[in-house]
Amino acid sequence: MTSLHLGLHWGMVLNAAAKKNIRLHQYQAVGSAAGLLIAAYGIYAFIKREFLTYMFLHSEFVFLDYEESKPLLFSDYLALMGLCIFVTHYSAKLVKRWERDDD
Repeated sequence: MTSLHLGLHWGMVLNAAAKKNIRLHQYQAVGSAAGLLIAAYGIYAFIKREFLTYMFLHSEFVFLDYEESKPLLFSDYLALMGLCIFVTHYSAKLVKRWERDDD
């Protein structure tokens, strides 16, 4: 839920970063590509960790592999958060564009 809320306000985060750096256009393409790569890895982690079974309560418990490395686990979960931020941010932009076109 937090990452969805952050995705709704991601434009404010980007605007605050733009105020700190005047040469935003140079980094905009790199930032968009990084966001896309994080979202793609988030899709991979979502499928690999079978999150749909937890979301639709097919499995009530999350079984963790204690032999798995902690950095890999945390990177998967951060990528899932990045995926939620990416999807929410661009969905909100799309809805705003549709509202402008209807007026």
